[in-house]
Amino acid sequence: MIISRPLNTIAAETTSPLTGALQEKWFLKFNDPTQPRAVWLEWDLLTSKNGFKRTADVWAAFFQREPHQEVKKIALKQSLDIRAFSRGKEDQIQMGACTLGSNSTHGKIHSKGQTIEWKLSFKPVRTSSFNLVPQALSKYGLSKHLAVTPYEDLVFTGVVTVNGESFEFKSARGMLGRSLAPKNWHSWVWGHCNLFKNEKNELADFIFEGITTRSQIGPWVLPKFSTFYFRYQGKDYLFNHIRQAFYIKSKASLNEWEFQADIADLSFRGLMKAELKDFAGLTLEDTNGSLLYSAKSKLSDLKILVYRKGKLEASFNSNGNSAFEVVSRQKNPYVPLMI
Repeated sequence: MIISRPLNTIAAETTSPLTGALQEKWFLKFNDPTQPRAVWLEWDLLTSKNGFKRTADVWAAFFQREPHQEVKKIALKQSLDIRAFSRGKEDQIQMGACTLGSNSTHGKIHSKGQTIEWKLSFKPVRTSSFNLVPQALSKYGLSKHLAVTPYEDLVFTGVVTVNGESFEFKSARGMLGRSLAPKNWHSWVWGHCNLFKNEKNELADFIFEGITTRSQIGPWVLPKFSTFYFRYQGKDYLFNHIRQAFYIKSKASLNEWEFQADIADLSFRGLMKAELKDFAGLTLEDTNGSLLYSAKSKLSDLKILVYRKGKLEASFNSNGNSAFEVVSRQKNPYVPLMI
């Protein structure tokens, strides 16, 4: 099942989501292959360390690039008591009126005079999955964060209605993510794309996901580590071994991310970027009550070059179809907070 597979994939034993300090997330994101628009949906359980806060939150964001090139962004959040959360058949996730099932999702969020409503079905194009946390970090207690993408390549069909205007999605490309932790990472940069074109401007069988993050143990912020996934020439390349995590080249600013991951005679080199005005600013709460600030863009640009033995072999472009997220403990002064 799509929903139950994430934790089965990493074979993790975890605390019940209703007890102890814990944050549990399921999220979907997808891009329209014919129009510059994208959607992000998330179901989030939060139980605070002191036990006073126990919420079930549903998030939704809609991105659309207007003809004059400005990105229209709407982000909404609905917070419910954790008792509004339930698991149904086939591990269906229910939070109030918002449901995430094994192959479909529907829901409605109304907040601050705005509404996002959706009814969608989805299915895997292939069964590629990726564990974003090296097993050794979990084994030795350097990271208590479990994060996995059970499906790197999903196709979505259905309707999303934003403030009464309906948008139909046909064969939109996206993914499903899943995480579980007693506390968030200290900070991170994350990206994903499964909608690339090759040098001939044809749709390419190429997928990217990557993250560069820092964990925190007590007052100490640990060195950053990175994990990456590439699907290239029909093969999955996974960079999530402990020996790779601290040596992958990764450098990020507020709106750009440059990276390089090498394996054998192959080298994947990428540059992801977006205009600061295209990001949606969101406020996240950690289980200890501290705040994080997320800048999300689902219409970012990404170019990846593939070298073999130092010679350029292929290039892939995603113009406005990539997900890019920068999360920090400090507010981004150039990205206004929407939530």
